[in-house]
Amino acid sequence: MLKMKRILITGSNSGLGLEFTKQYLERGDYVIASCRKPENAVELRELKEKHPGRIIVPQLEVSDEESRDKLFKQISSFIDKLDILINNAGVISGNLEYSPPLGELHKEDMTKVFLINSISPLYMAERFLPLLKKSNNPVIVNISSMSGSITKRTRGGGYSYSASKAALNMFMKNLSNDLREQRIITVSLHPGWVKTGFPYTENAPLETEDSIKGMIEVIESLKMEDTGKFFDWHGDELPW
Repeated sequence: MLKMKRILITGSNSGLGLEFTKQYLERGDYVIASCRKPENAVELRELKEKHPGRIIVPQLEVSDEESRDKLFKQISSFIDKLDILINNAGVISGNLEYSPPLGELHKEDMTKVFLINSISPLYMAERFLPLLKKSNNPVIVNISSMSGSITKRTRGGGYSYSASKAALNMFMKNLSNDLREQRIITVSLHPGWVKTGFPYTENAPLETEDSIKGMIEVIESLKMEDTGKFFDWHGDELPW
């Protein structure tokens, strides 16, 4: 029988985060399904009823230090370790609707996108490191994107989003080097182009369930020699 893992997921109320939560609960794990507005997270409340005692839905604004501290203190009061941190929360653009094209770029959009997509995952890893260190096989997973691959970039536009994911990859590469001696695996994952219900995904070829199933298999297969790498949902390594 597999041992129950303790997993913290950010942005759990929709899309990839919600599906991660569903599939980990189905596997018998304990999930801390954090999100910005738990009071509006209808599907997470339904999962709490379906899996009593194995999921909590705390409030978390990943870009806010006080909110991160509050969550750390909250979960430290009843769990002694964290096995997996999944930095999933992210935005396409600062206004959440479209990515400004060349000629309409502005500081506020770029600043918000970098804060949420790049900087906050690093802060999350830093804050929850004391709990991750107590796990026998700790893993930090960062949901990145092929858009963040400089090598694979063949089109223009999407300045804030693509650059923020490239920055996330660099942060995580640095972090993997800092945490290597502590044997904490740190990776970036590209989920594929997935139907999530968000803008620009209506024509995506990949269902959320399949993407998450693949990424969980990748996470389960990770070894220390994989730390600091960038994989897709199949487990294939991607170029920076």
